[in-house]
Amino acid sequence: MTSGGEESSFVFEDNDNLLFSAARTKKEKEARESGLSETTYYRISLKGGEAVKAFTLPLNVSKLEALGDGIFLISAGISQNDTELFKKSREERIDHAKNKKDDGFALEAEEIPIWFNGAGFIAAQSTRLFIYDSTECDSSAALKPLTESDYDISSYSLHPGKEKLLYYGNFVSPRVKIYETLFELDLSSGKERQIVRDDFLSISDAFYWGGRIMLFASDMQEIGLNQNSKTYIFDEEAAEVKCLSERELQYGCTIGTDVKYGFSEQKIVRDDAVYFLETNWHRSILMRLTVDGAVEPFAMVQGSITGFAFLGNDLYATAFHDMQTSELYKVEPYNDEVRSKLDSDASGDDAPFLNWPETQVEKVTFFNSNIPAAVRPERFTFRYEEVFLEGFVLLPPAAREAEKNSFPAILDIHGGPKTAYGDIYFHEMQYWLSHGYIVIYTNPRGSDGRNDAFSDIRGDYGGRDFRDIMAFLDATLERYPQINPERVGVTGGSYGGFMTNWIVTQSDRFKAAATQRSISNWTSFYGVSDIGFRFAFDQNKTSWEDKDVFSVLWDHSPMKYVRNVKTPTLVLHSEEDYRCPLEQGVQFFTALVDAGVASRLVIFNKENHELSRSGKPKGRKKRLNEITQWFDKHVR
Repeated sequence: MTSGGEESSFVFEDNDNLLFSAARTKKEKEARESGLSETTYYRISLKGGEAVKAFTLPLNVSKLEALGDGIFLISAGISQNDTELFKKSREERIDHAKNKKDDGFALEAEEIPIWFNGAGFIAAQSTRLFIYDSTECDSSAALKPLTESDYDISSYSLHPGKEKLLYYGNFVSPRVKIYETLFELDLSSGKERQIVRDDFLSISDAFYWGGRIMLFASDMQEIGLNQNSKTYIFDEEAAEVKCLSERELQYGCTIGTDVKYGFSEQKIVRDDAVYFLETNWHRSILMRLTVDGAVEPFAMVQGSITGFAFLGNDLYATAFHDMQTSELYKVEPYNDEVRSKLDSDASGDDAPFLNWPETQVEKVTFFNSNIPAAVRPERFTFRYEEVFLEGFVLLPPAAREAEKNSFPAILDIHGGPKTAYGDIYFHEMQYWLSHGYIVIYTNPRGSDGRNDAFSDIRGDYGGRDFRDIMAFLDATLERYPQINPERVGVTGGSYGGFMTNWIVTQSDRFKAAATQRSISNWTSFYGVSDIGFRFAFDQNKTSWEDKDVFSVLWDHSPMKYVRNVKTPTLVLHSEEDYRCPLEQGVQFFTALVDAGVASRLVIFNKENHELSRSGKPKGRKKRLNEITQWFDKHVR
């Protein structure tokens, strides 16, 4: 429909028109490059024709939603240093942008986190809701704030009638809180009421359903930050939120891949049920919540569903199906008879869906049809320390009938730790496969897709998760004798990088290692990561009130044991990684070289924690080549 190549944030204005943001004119491009707080939207007809400018807003808009009759709900970023900037003239805002750029040599902060991965320095930044009336001639009257300037919006949900909304987040404070407040706002009267206080729930989603206010949320009392959500309902009569069901929800798709683009809605509310994606062992499945609080399967494909939508009564889904990259499919959901026989409990001895019938699909798009067919992983389960675990093995065709000890292998460890590997397309693994490596991977304790008891490794990083991974290696070598145990490499990113660091400090079993965007020292991670001040203490089960706090953090840090390392280790890190900051990788590399260990450091400028998934193509290519060449040199 368009050819500019820079269009983004599209939204349906009505059944005939689409709105999207873009900087098309010289004036708009200069404004964007100068840092001016401004967003221009264009309108294009679905029936054809050229896009025309619709309106320009004096805000950095993150989301726009049409309410009808030319009125829009807007979510936009503001600065706490000048919360009324949007009211000023364009000339004044240009001067503000220029002064901000001139003063950019010094960054100031009075709250944490000071930065956020992918967003950069965020001190004094927050998100606010506005109403914009595009029919209003007076521009100063057209844009009105809905929420307080000192309240930072995390997310919101419109009522189906669009006359009110729910929003949640927190008031701006020196230290962001771990729980959110939830408010309901009447759009016509401006009146609001508080639904959830700020010391009760961590909210994953809040929404209306059948006149009721519902939440997917966690009280974090059992296993902290990584605790699964449950379903809550607001009792109007008692004026309090109550738990509707004790069933844990592994809400959303967390199956890992390096070829997923963009973000899709994880939940859709319809009259009959709430439909949502849930990670169940190694697949993301479409589930539905019924009026009595029951959760039941609705659709499952071979692979994982990453997003979905209804067109009338027809279901469409984006999915990694049958070892192909993501495409759009028309999906035939389970009927009532089939659904009644399916048990979705993820806490058992094996994935419950293995005996389910796969729902019928019809491929709609063929965007990636030129990508060669991928090799499907072989899956097996094994029992270790009274827990059933799953593992995956990718075999090059030549390895199936190969002689004993004839093939090298790469152990790939996922991040999180609360994510999961699945039976879907993963480019780096297929690449290593094509280079003659057997690729092996597992979902150890700490991973997503199971219950809280399985995913809880707080205070035991490098304990049961490490033992699970090594037990998986043993089980794989026993089942696949063609793997040469003396020619195995290990790699992983984020938590997988932490575990790679941990493994080489605890074992000499691997011929080489490649640690990516890793954690090496919890004591410094606490103070430099965008999530460190919460995540480090939570995951290590300690706090400032613990007199042994630094001993606890240090005992679980690979840096403490770095002098044990003998394994040649490649360290890869991004300059703008604020999740696992650069200093984590540099610390580990420095100590390795100082100890005489064969090591190499590669730093990617102007890249962040998402390098392997959404980095610039040349950076992603460089990263993959570096890892492959390191293993070719030391493992093959």
